[in-house]
Amino acid sequence: INNAQNHLWSILFEQFPEYFMKSASIAFTSSVATLPSDCFKIKEISDSDGYPISPMGIDQRHITSGGSRYGYYRYGNTVRIDQDSVSDTGTIWYYWQCRELDTGMTSAGGALSATLATTSKAIVDYYNGMMIENVTDSTVDTITDYSAARVAVVSNTWAASKYYGIISELPTIFHPLIPDYAILQLKKNPKSPVSVTVADVQLFDQMLRSAMKSFAGTFNGDRYLGDMIETFEPVF
Repeated sequence: INNAQNHLWSILFEQFPEYFMKSASIAFTSSVATLPSDCFKIKEISDSDGYPISPMGIDQRHITSGGSRYGYYRYGNTVRIDQDSVSDTGTIWYYWQCRELDTGMTSAGGALSATLATTSKAIVDYYNGMMIENVTDSTVDTITDYSAARVAVVSNTWAASKYYGIISELPTIFHPLIPDYAILQLKKNPKSPVSVTVADVQLFDQMLRSAMKSFAGTFNGDRYLGDMIETFEPVF
């Protein structure tokens, strides 16, 4: 499912990168800051006064002393200001990537909290802002905070043994395509008792193109839709 979501995200990101850009605060301690968990690519970073901090190659960093307060380089899920001992809270603009989905059964719950299954991420704030469906009780919440102990802060009362599902951050019109593409991938497995047919591929391609047309028409009216669809490469 997550592989299917990522595939659809990559298609959308190529055509509509602006949709996947947002901003957040970024706090530097001793010149190092942790990137948001959904950060795919940095667009721009500025300091607390609004002055831009420019990207630089890691091979350009200072070795002994000095360094620039207005230069940064990325390594892993962190960024470092080239000058030592900088503590500041600035703003980062970045392109985000869909966070992984998870389904399962809660192990505990209570007023405004739900403890997710061990298949969920044990990363602080990983699911912040994502929607979660309580399948057992037919309710939907937004996760406002999340801990490494897999405890999600929600608005309703939860309990143990509630089936749940994290809802994809892709535009809603693409949600039905996630399981469809996952099924196609399963059918391509050599051990699958059912093989992918030409009709399967053509149907998915038609559904994807229809979703892209609808999304382009509502999101970016000045984009020439004909060129976008005609140059779109087939999935398989």
